[in-house]
Amino acid sequence: MEPFNGTCPNSVSIGVSQLLFSQLLTTLANSYCDHTVYPADQSEEIIQTNNEFDFIVVGAGSAGSALANRLSEISSWKVLLIEAGPDPPIESDIPAMFFSLLGSKYDWNYKVEKSEKSCRSMVDNQCIWPRGRVLGGCSSINALLYKRGNAKDYDNWESLGNPGWSYENVLKYFKKLEFANSERLEKEAHGYEGYVHVEDFQEADLMDVKFNKELLVKLYGELGLPFVNDINANQKTGITMVPATVKNGIRWNTGRAYLAPIKDRKNLSVMKETLVTKVLIDGNKKAYGVEVFRNNVHKKIIAKKEVILTAGALNSPQLLMLSGIGPRDHLKDLSIPLINDLKVGHNLQDHIFLMNLLAKNTAKEFKQVSPLDLLYSYLTRRTELGSMTVADTMAFVDTQNLTNDYPDIQIFHFSYPVKTNSLPDYLRTANLPEELIEKYVKENEKHYLIHFLPTLLRPKSSGRVMLKSTNPLDPPKIISGYLTESDDITTLIRSIKFIHKLANTEVFKSCCELIEIQPLEECRDLEQLTDEYYECLIRNFAQTVYHPVGTCKMGPISDKGAVVDARLKVYGVEGLRVADASIMPKIVSGNTNIPVIMIGEKAADLIKEDWLNEFSHTEL
Repeated sequence: MEPFNGTCPNSVSIGVSQLLFSQLLTTLANSYCDHTVYPADQSEEIIQTNNEFDFIVVGAGSAGSALANRLSEISSWKVLLIEAGPDPPIESDIPAMFFSLLGSKYDWNYKVEKSEKSCRSMVDNQCIWPRGRVLGGCSSINALLYKRGNAKDYDNWESLGNPGWSYENVLKYFKKLEFANSERLEKEAHGYEGYVHVEDFQEADLMDVKFNKELLVKLYGELGLPFVNDINANQKTGITMVPATVKNGIRWNTGRAYLAPIKDRKNLSVMKETLVTKVLIDGNKKAYGVEVFRNNVHKKIIAKKEVILTAGALNSPQLLMLSGIGPRDHLKDLSIPLINDLKVGHNLQDHIFLMNLLAKNTAKEFKQVSPLDLLYSYLTRRTELGSMTVADTMAFVDTQNLTNDYPDIQIFHFSYPVKTNSLPDYLRTANLPEELIEKYVKENEKHYLIHFLPTLLRPKSSGRVMLKSTNPLDPPKIISGYLTESDDITTLIRSIKFIHKLANTEVFKSCCELIEIQPLEECRDLEQLTDEYYECLIRNFAQTVYHPVGTCKMGPISDKGAVVDARLKVYGVEGLRVADASIMPKIVSGNTNIPVIMIGEKAADLIKEDWLNEFSHTEL
């Protein structure tokens, strides 16, 4: 049996009600795990000295971990990677336990501002946006699904004035990051020497899953959607099973992928649980380092070549604005001296899905499996908790033309065994009130449930990230902008009608009934099955898929909304780049984690091209 290779705390961070489960997990996992997976924390040493670095990378998430690895391939360069959070805990490594990390200390726990247009059924009318505050960033707390987006997304980026970002150009970086290990993948479309392990989820062998992947394939097939074996190679409409960022049932976050193999590399230093509060910029508008805050101590750290922000679509714009780079009027209101007037924080985009559509299985008998059985199965065979049941089975649908190869909706499927704790746990992370959660739990008391989650792939609506104050410890002000454009409502209404078509198929009717959870009050008096009723459901139940992007937009200098150019350099400031989800001019059509890793890989090559006389992939 392969060792657990996790980071071993004294206990895991799941709830008190799961104490026995927690104790067994800790006891067994400690016997398998490797205490030295991740690089050592050098924060105290760096705080106490006056070390200078060639490059400072801010944020050890999906892009930052990849970028730090690739830059430190050049042995003559000293690279510093700074992360606000700690190492991932044990439960992060177990795929099926990713919900337990949401809302924990490994999450920034951000909330969006209240809006009359969205999140109406959430507590205080606020959606919660999980963001990873941990080595590996969101790759340590996400659902691990491997999706590149659509080729047309990247061709569109290039058409907007970003040379080098077409799908043909970025495909080599998708391949470069991959260590693919799945028989379902088309060999020529994937890479086999990268750091990110790409495999199928382990299959469950204990649970009696009545609504399984095969049934979903038949269900969509009855409406004419074909099965697509490798959606990353053949990007079109259809039902598919995507691979995951796992190795033998263990999460392969970017800390494990990119940092663990080089943890002893002499020219790479890592600071953990250290907050970057400001980019240092001199009178000539050149970035020369960062200010950090750790254990009530402020410290300036010098970067001789560049500072690269990889802190994500919320924290990178926050840090730029705290440093004087952002909208003139907004910074003036906060008395922040202006370095450069750019549309930092604008262009915020996110995928949203509806969370009120469920199928209940009408089968009468289900095999009940105890949490201890599930855990033992995972630790000995990597099954059960190494599986996401049907979460890797998803549909890509064009709601206007099922034969179109540029889908506008992605449908996720989450499954919930009878009387599972995972359903209320998930709903609480979504900030639903307890009275509404009870509606879901009541259905789950006697029925195996499948969540149908239609997701808006290319929203027209956009929001904004702003500063609440000049205190870097305060969270940013997040205006989601959800559902401010009517086209988004129209597309989501079509997605609901598509789910109803699924519910009327012979396959569906042979096993299931559709449940449409209603809000507590608002939609009750509206005539059901009307567009007005559906819009009410959407404004109450639309929720984040954890994919915010776009707030440091990449574009040509002629684009008044652009913050960085096609080489990811911040306009008007020398020695400063951004390389994360925030640079996306338009959100990609699918999960964002893998595209963000790709951005980190490509950014490393851009930096090497700019600083080396002759570009080389090899160490100098």
